[in-house]
Amino acid sequence: MIASIILAAGLGKRMESKEKNKVVTPFMGKPMIIYGVELFKDISYPIVVVVGAFYQSIEDSLKGYDVIYACQEERVGTGNAVKVGIEALFSYSPESVLVGHGDHMMFYSKKTIENLIEMHKDNHPAVTMITTEHAKPDELAWGRIIRNNNYEIIDSVEQKDATVDQRKITELNAALYCFNYQFLKDFVGRIKKSPVTGEYYLNSLIKMAVTDGRRVIGFKVPFEEVGIGVNSPSDLIKSQELFLKKT
Repeated sequence: MIASIILAAGLGKRMESKEKNKVVTPFMGKPMIIYGVELFKDISYPIVVVVGAFYQSIEDSLKGYDVIYACQEERVGTGNAVKVGIEALFSYSPESVLVGHGDHMMFYSKKTIENLIEMHKDNHPAVTMITTEHAKPDELAWGRIIRNNNYEIIDSVEQKDATVDQRKITELNAALYCFNYQFLKDFVGRIKKSPVTGEYYLNSLIKMAVTDGRRVIGFKVPFEEVGIGVNSPSDLIKSQELFLKKT
């Protein structure tokens, strides 16, 4: 059994919306959050949507969809958001949990997610994560994938926390994961705050898994199949332009 969590609690300050959560912003004529729910709905059950800011706008957009809502009362990072989401799954006890962002799931195909799940099942790691390459990583400001000399993933570092050398890395964390449920349940509450931002980062689990002797697998996907998330009106324009080129 595979469950899923979609993160949609953020305030979305750069979208400058005072009434609606940014994940309900129309993307190619459809609220962004619907792309994520439709991507996961035939692959996983249940789907937990973690809400917070302007949560009613999300519930209104998802009327007719079979989802469970979990509320993140204090928006203190993706790690805390997933902690809230995993608590909603305690009565289900799935084998694995997909985790994605409500503003960054428009480009993925079901085939990509099915391949991610298959890789996870075949290798039995703590985490299987989608990665991608981008020649100008600073432009995206995504987390960098850190590998050892054996090309094994040992960490994922946010750009804000990255060293000068780490920021040169072009393999990026696309922020879509398949976790072993028991690992996620046991470790998500142990994430420590970033000393730079004071937030709890979900990608902290990568290093935590490796430190605990568990495997982390990367599933590298071409950038055009990942696209960019939407944090601002300019992101929305650029993302839709990239989407049109993809299709």
